Amino acid sequence: MHSISASSSRTRHWVLAGLFAALTAVGAFIRIPIPYVPFTLQFFFCALSGILLGSRWGFASQVIYVLMGLSGLPVFTAGGGPSYVFQPTFGYLVGFCLGGYLTGLIWERAKARNFLWAYLAALGGLAVIYLVGVPYLWMIVDMYLGKGRGVAWAVKVGFLTPIGGDLVLCALIAMVALRLDKLGVRLVRG
Repeated sequence: MHSISASSSRTRHWVLAGLFAALTAVGAFIRIPIPYVPFTLQFFFCALSGILLGSRWGFASQVIYVLMGLSGLPVFTAGGGPSYVFQPTFGYLVGFCLGGYLTGLIWERAKARNFLWAYLAALGGLAVIYLVGVPYLWMIVDMYLGKGRGVAWAVKVGFLTPIGGDLVLCALIAMVALRLDKLGVRLVRG
């Protein structure tokens, strides 16, 4: 009897991770076009995956999302396929995996279930996404494409331009997380 319950729980976790991978894909197409790094709702679903599924399953959901895109499904903002690793924004997608994990980890260890902790969890996830995404943007644009734009350009385009919207998104994520917490929504326990 115990193995059926454990198997059912594992199946439920994989289904929920797949659901958040699909939501992140939908978020790619809800966007404001900005050169090089469009503003999308991918991070919204990435952070919520960490908060609602926990660190491990938040990470898994984003890995599923990235693997879906690399397998050829057009779930990224500019399509999909293995060659997408040469897109300037691919580093942000890698960052989503770590961001989902870190957001979940901070929320799991939060001292309180309040706006500040939810905001800090989302902000932590966002920080790691930028820490991976901006250097990757610079490497692809400067080294692979040979455009010679420089690190300052990558910071401006890949961080300074989108950060304002992302900080607002962190607040929205925190509000949604708290509302769901008050409603007793716990998609993954433990």
